[in-house]
Amino acid sequence: MKVSAETEGLFTVLRQSAKPEPVRAIEKLVEDSPDRELCRINALAFAAEHKLDEEDVIAAFLHGARLCIFDMSWNILCPGCGGVLGSGTTLKTVNQPE
Repeated sequence: MKVSAETEGLFTVLRQSAKPEPVRAIEKLVEDSPDRELCRINALAFAAEHKLDEEDVIAAFLHGARLCIFDMSWNILCPGCGGVLGSGTTLKTVNQPE
Protein backbone atom coordinates (compact mmCIF):
# COMPACT_ATOMS: atom_id res chain seq x y z
CA MET A 1 0.00 0.00 0.00
CA LYS A 2 1.37 3.42 -0.93
CA VAL A 3 1.74 5.83 1.97
CA SER A 4 0.02 9.21 1.93
CA ALA A 5 1.84 12.43 1.04
CA GLU A 6 1.68 13.44 4.72
CA THR A 7 3.26 10.16 5.82
CA GLU A 8 5.90 10.45 3.11
CA GLY A 9 6.75 13.90 4.45
CA LEU A 10 7.13 12.49 7.96
CA PHE A 11 9.43 9.74 6.68
CA THR A 12 11.49 12.40 4.87
CA VAL A 13 12.06 14.09 8.23
CA LEU A 14 12.77 10.72 9.87
CA ARG A 15 15.43 9.99 7.24
CA GLN A 16 17.21 13.17 8.34
CA SER A 17 17.19 12.24 12.03
CA ALA A 18 17.87 8.48 12.07
CA LYS A 19 20.17 6.02 10.32
CA PRO A 20 19.02 5.10 6.80
CA GLU A 21 18.91 1.28 7.12
CA PRO A 22 16.39 1.15 9.99
CA VAL A 23 14.29 3.91 8.40
CA ARG A 24 14.11 1.97 5.11
CA ALA A 25 13.06 -1.19 6.96
CA ILE A 26 10.44 0.68 9.01
CA GLU A 27 9.08 2.44 5.93
CA LYS A 28 8.80 -0.90 4.09
CA LEU A 29 6.99 -2.36 7.10
CA VAL A 30 4.47 0.51 7.10
CA GLU A 31 3.95 0.31 3.33
CA ASP A 32 3.64 -3.48 3.04
CA SER A 33 2.05 -4.69 6.29
CA PRO A 34 -1.62 -5.00 7.20
CA ASP A 35 -2.74 -2.90 10.16
CA ARG A 36 -2.77 -5.86 12.56
CA GLU A 37 0.98 -6.36 12.04
CA LEU A 38 1.65 -2.72 12.92
CA CYS A 39 -0.03 -3.00 16.32
CA ARG A 40 2.69 -3.95 18.90
CA ILE A 41 6.03 -3.77 17.15
CA ASN A 42 8.86 -5.00 19.33
CA ALA A 43 11.88 -2.89 18.36
CA LEU A 44 14.41 -5.51 19.51
CA ALA A 45 12.68 -8.32 17.61
CA PHE A 46 12.42 -6.03 14.57
CA ALA A 47 16.17 -5.33 14.74
CA ALA A 48 16.99 -9.04 14.98
CA GLU A 49 14.62 -9.99 12.16
CA HIS A 50 16.13 -7.37 9.83
CA LYS A 51 19.73 -7.87 11.07
CA LEU A 52 20.01 -4.23 12.16
CA ASP A 53 21.74 -2.65 15.12
CA GLU A 54 19.35 -2.58 18.11
CA GLU A 55 20.29 0.94 19.19
CA ASP A 56 19.83 2.30 15.66
CA VAL A 57 16.38 0.68 15.43
CA ILE A 58 15.33 1.96 18.86
CA ALA A 59 16.51 5.45 17.91
CA ALA A 60 14.57 5.32 14.64
CA PHE A 61 11.36 4.21 16.38
CA LEU A 62 11.80 6.87 19.09
CA HIS A 63 12.29 9.57 16.44
CA GLY A 64 9.26 8.16 14.60
CA ALA A 65 7.19 8.42 17.78
CA ARG A 66 8.26 12.04 18.27
CA LEU A 67 7.13 12.75 14.70
CA CYS A 68 3.78 11.04 15.46
CA ILE A 69 4.38 8.29 12.91
CA PHE A 70 3.90 5.85 15.80
CA ASP A 71 2.23 5.83 19.19
CA MET A 72 4.47 4.48 21.89
CA SER A 73 3.43 2.71 25.04
CA TRP A 74 5.26 0.61 27.58
CA ASN A 75 3.58 -2.75 28.19
CA ILE A 76 4.03 -4.97 31.22
CA LEU A 77 3.83 -8.53 29.91
CA CYS A 78 2.90 -11.66 31.82
CA PRO A 79 5.97 -13.91 31.91
CA GLY A 80 3.74 -16.98 31.66
CA CYS A 81 1.40 -16.22 28.79
CA GLY A 82 2.82 -13.06 27.21
CA GLY A 83 -0.44 -11.16 27.69
CA VAL A 84 -0.41 -7.46 28.55
CA LEU A 85 -0.91 -6.95 32.29
CA GLY A 86 -0.68 -3.17 32.15
CA SER A 87 0.64 -0.32 30.06
CA GLY A 88 1.62 3.30 30.24
CA THR A 89 2.54 6.10 27.87
CA THR A 90 5.76 6.79 29.81
CA LEU A 91 7.96 4.62 31.97
CA LYS A 92 7.01 6.78 34.96
CA THR A 93 3.36 5.76 34.58
CA VAL A 94 4.16 2.06 34.82
CA ASN A 95 3.50 0.85 38.37
CA GLN A 96 6.38 -0.98 39.98
CA PRO A 97 5.78 -3.66 42.63
CA GLU A 98 7.07 -2.73 46.07
